[in-house]
Formats: sequence, C-alpha cells, structure tokens
Amino acid sequence: MKKGFLLGAGASYNLGMPLTDELTKEFKSILIAAIDTPYFKVQRNIFDLIYPILTNPNNTYEDIIGTLEVEIRRHENRAISQQIHDVLSRYLELVYSILLSRHERNKNFINLQLDFFKPILEYCKDGPLWVFSLNHDVMIEIICSYFNIPLKCGFNEKLKINNIEFEMLSRSEMKKNKFSFHTKESGINLIKLHGSLDLFVKNDELNYIKVSIDKNDHLKIIEDLKKLDQIEKETSISFGVRCTNEIAYYDEENILQFLRKTIISGKHKYSTKISHTMDDWFFKLFKSYINSVDELYSIGYGFLDPHINQVLIDWLEFSSKRNITIVNPNIKNIPSNFSYLDKQIKIINSGIITFLNPNGSLVEKTKIFITETLRNIFREKFLA
Repeated sequence: MKKGFLLGAGASYNLGMPLTDELTKEFKSILIAAIDTPYFKVQRNIFDLIYPILTNPNNTYEDIIGTLEVEIRRHENRAISQQIHDVLSRYLELVYSILLSRHERNKNFINLQLDFFKPILEYCKDGPLWVFSLNHDVMIEIICSYFNIPLKCGFNEKLKINNIEFEMLSRSEMKKNKFSFHTKESGINLIKLHGSLDLFVKNDELNYIKVSIDKNDHLKIIEDLKKLDQIEKETSISFGVRCTNEIAYYDEENILQFLRKTIISGKHKYSTKISHTMDDWFFKLFKSYINSVDELYSIGYGFLDPHINQVLIDWLEFSSKRNITIVNPNIKNIPSNFSYLDKQIKIINSGIITFLNPNGSLVEKTKIFITETLRNIFREKFLA
C-alpha cells in the first residue's frame, strides 16, 4: 500500500504550533490593542465595519478574514472595497508574523520533541511518502532536515537571494507539468496547499520560490525566515514605505524586488470569488498526486475545508481499496458527508506522536504522555 499524510493544524500542535483557538486569541489581542496605531488605523466608516467583526467572541481568525473577503465583493464603491482589501492584506500578514514568532520562540521546545517523529522514517523507507499539508509552518521541512530525509516539493531550480538558498518552480515549468518529485526512491514528497512561511511568489513572472532546508542545521530555515523579515524591515526604512504582505529587497544590481507572501486563509480558499497570491497550481497537484496513494492518514485535520473534503470523497469513491485513517483526538465519529464511505474509514483518537509511537516502551509512552499533557496545559493557560 502506498501511503500518504494529510496534515492539519493538529499535526504540528506537539511541536508548539497553535490550534485555531490559540491563533485566534493572539490575532485578536494584537489587532484590538493596535487598532489605532498608524499601520492598522483606518477611516471611521471602515472601523465601524471591522471592529464588531474583531470583537465578536464567536469569530475565529479565519471567520474574520472570510468576512472581510465577503465585504470586498459586496461594495460597489471601489475605494471602499480597496480599503477593505488593504485591511485584509495586513491581517494576512499578521497571521504570517504570529506563526513566524511561534517558530522563533519555540526552537528549544521543537528540539525536545523531534525524536518523537523518528517513526516517520518507516513510512518513507521503501518509497516516497506523500505529504499534503494544509499548514503554513515549516515543521515537515525541519523534520526532514533533522532525520536527513530526502525532501522534494516539486521545484526544479535553485537560486540565491541575499545569501539565502531557495528552490524555484518557474511558470514555464508549471505549464509544461515539469515537477520534481521522488518516484521510487525513499524520501518525502511535500505539497503545501494553503501557502507557507517559506513559500513566495517572485516578481511579475509569478515564479514560486521556497526556502531550501539545510541538511546540517535543521533550524536554519527559521533563521533564514527571520533574516528575510529583517531584510524587509530594513528595505522599508530605506525605501520610506512599508510593504504589505510582501518582502521587499534589493537584488545584486541594487534593483528593488518583491517576494509576495502566500498564506491562504479565510473561508474562500481556491474560490473563484476571491483572488489570492497563490493560484490553484498546488491544489491541482494535490488532486493529481493523491492518486499515487492507497492509504491516507489524515492527521490533525478537522474536516472543515469543503474543497479538501470533496477531493477526499472523490478519491475514496474511485476505488474500494483506498482507505483513510483519521488521526485526531477530537473526532469521535466519521464526518457526516463521509458516512456512506464508512467501510473505508477508521478513526484513531490520538495526537500525532502517540500515533507514530504505538509500540513504544513504558518509558517512551510516559515521556509522550508528559509532553502531551504539558502542551495541553500550556494551551489552556494561554486561552484562560
């Protein structure tokens, strides 16, 4: 059986990444505190629109972004629509900043947890493991670097920007369907569907570039992302204008260039109603390459994205030999829209590190219990 992972937010939870409620609290707290600062301040009519959305206790950060997406489409006044679009860009940039900060703050915590992920080696030793990630973090990249797992993300070329190594996927290569993935050899093939901290659209040619992992330093990717963030701040100071949801930098010829951030959030991912920095190429790759998998482990995914669910349903319907194992401590029953496919679905009520280490010794299981408990306590205190 050819295996694959579909990763939701819960898959990175034990590596210190936030679940939706944690990210929402931090997102709202920052915005409400900074709403009158120059970067986030808006005209009164826009403020009256967005403030009730921000302060609604039932709204997650994705609800807030989704509501702004709707408001952009509703307004016939182009000036107002553009102002809301500017707010949306700043809010997406804030999601990026919060997640990057989490990576920086949690480097020691990440190091303490990585050995729990060693069993991933078993999933990719006899051929490539396909990993379809809905997350924006770089945890799979860190795991691959730490365990020296060969990683391919479809990118064919290499380039360097300000001494940071990148992989590049050109628009011409995409149109020719030339993607670099493992075929029979061991390793991980990674497709990130909703954008990522390390994935950018470069300039007007719309090529994708991705920060390369360092085989000798698994946390260097975090340092590279922080360096890019610092470059953008320095460039903004020299240029006199702060870019929104982009990284501005000067190339080797001292020409101003831009890397557009790719995070897709909200309620209209890959919808024709809303335009995103990322086009639908990675979603197309997901729909295609999921057919390379017979057994899919859905880890930490809450089944709340209709566009993902439909791909999974179509994939299961194609063959009775295909199966999904839902790995999620909070899902007790098969999602209702999958109920007629229940013979092909099973549920494991656990987090990712318990799932990966089912046959651990008593000492190992105790360590896992302690680390999961401490992570849950941290979350509860943060949300209190």
